[in-house]
Amino acid sequence: MRDAPFYRLKAGAADLVSRCGGQARAGEIIGVSQQQISRICQRDDGAMFSIRAKLDLEKECGAPVLTGVEADLLGFRLERTAPRAPEATLGTPFSAHAQVMIEAADVARVFAHAVDDGVYSTTDAVNCGKALSDLKQSIEAFERINAKIQAGSAM
Repeated sequence: MRDAPFYRLKAGAADLVSRCGGQARAGEIIGVSQQQISRICQRDDGAMFSIRAKLDLEKECGAPVLTGVEADLLGFRLERTAPRAPEATLGTPFSAHAQVMIEAADVARVFAHAVDDGVYSTTDAVNCGKALSDLKQSIEAFERINAKIQAGSAM
């Protein structure tokens, strides 16, 4: 059945593949062909990742991308329990804020383009979902920088 949760899972799978370096790289990580990864990413194909493949890809990219979508669909939210590995460079609050503003503007641009014909299609929703995911990542990076400053590590 093709419903909203199905399309959210497909968008999450495509986001996961993107974060791992694309279809060819994701295929290498889990030992399947690029064509199989392409099927998994195609929004109208019923192919999905196995649990093992999803775990391997999420480990590779360092984020529970698809698991987070699944949890959200069930009304839950994921929370980190292990300490985050230190990042080589967190940047500054100024650069993080600028990135959030760039991504927020991109969400507005993608959404405006999506609805300029008066219709918001599933393709439009997938495109907006990607822009929203990018915005979420930049907000999370800003939050990490802000938390570090709150903990007493001035930038």
